[in-house]
Amino acid sequence: MFGVPPSGLRMKLCAGLPKSISMLGLCLVLAACFETAPLQEAASRGMQPASGPPQVAVLGRSINVAGPPGYCVDTEATRESDIEAFVLLVRCRATLRPAPVLSATITRLAAPANDDRDALRSLTDFLTSVAGRAQLSRSGDPRDVTVHESMFADHAIWLLIEDRGNPGSFDPTYWRAILPVADRIVTLSVLAAVEHPMDRGGGLATLRGFVTRMRRANAD
Repeated sequence: MFGVPPSGLRMKLCAGLPKSISMLGLCLVLAACFETAPLQEAASRGMQPASGPPQVAVLGRSINVAGPPGYCVDTEATRESDIEAFVLLVRCRATLRPAPVLSATITRLAAPANDDRDALRSLTDFLTSVAGRAQLSRSGDPRDVTVHESMFADHAIWLLIEDRGNPGSFDPTYWRAILPVADRIVTLSVLAAVEHPMDRGGGLATLRGFVTRMRRANAD
């Protein structure tokens, strides 16, 4: 896929890692690959307001994707295959200042079992390493990525990332959360236009709202 080098380098960097971390890392490789093309396509359309629904079910209707109030699904940018799905959400109506866009990437790989609760916590430290930054990088090159903040809280990983491989219309710095939803590992991101970068607090608040909405949309 465009923008992603052969997976051999990533796999070599991850050799010898515990199985739980390796599987979670694979989720991130798939996410990095799957996100690039639809983000570029959406950027080419100017990230205009969407008239799509506020929520969509993907992967055989096994998981619902929904954003905070005021966000709608950009159906043109949504992608789904047998093993993963990408959903882009943008503001339903135009705002005076361009609002950030939200993305959700879900794979069919199952979340860690309940008896492996430390897997996500362990992944938090791993993602700041060379191998971890390679997994996060859209280009696959760890030198493109700086992890400015990483924390594990509320059973989720919260990352403030600078990725110089981000599509050109987007600010290289963005927020990302990695968490289990509906027994899947889900990657949620908040991205701003390069002309209108987010402040740290505003971006994190938007991401927290996105995480809360996703959990509520998939509550049993």
